[in-house]
Amino acid sequence: MGLDEHGLGYVFLGWGVLLAFTSVFMAPRLQRRFGTVRSMGLMLFLFALTLLAMGIWTDTRWVVIACVIFAGALLGNNNTLITAGVMNASPVERSTASAAYSFLRFLGGAIAPFLAGKLAEWYNPHIPFIVGAGFVLLSVILILANRRHVSHVDEVGAGH
Repeated sequence: MGLDEHGLGYVFLGWGVLLAFTSVFMAPRLQRRFGTVRSMGLMLFLFALTLLAMGIWTDTRWVVIACVIFAGALLGNNNTLITAGVMNASPVERSTASAAYSFLRFLGGAIAPFLAGKLAEWYNPHIPFIVGAGFVLLSVILILANRRHVSHVDEVGAGH
């Protein structure tokens, strides 16, 4: 982003504030109103669009900064929604489901920066964002395609 440590800190402060606010206040409302799966699908779709915008305008600093901050809101919602979905859909004990989910999430968090760096190195800086957007969009398609098989996930939500 080409920012000094203070600028970068402010960007991720905004990201973190939105992440915390939406995790605690917005996600439960979305879940009650629209159900877990529908809300999660919408947040992931918006996240895919955000990544795509970052991929298209990688060289435009304010777009990347705005997208990073906005992504905090989307990821905050999804932290809560995906956790609820995993807890409700899992056939194993909640502690085991939580541990497995955390393992996969942190594994992705460990692999993604390395792979994104390699994609940028092999192709160009736009590609990691575009590839990320594609995979997130694929997840939305798979979630919605399998929605009838996971209807029990929405027991906490609206049940749609």
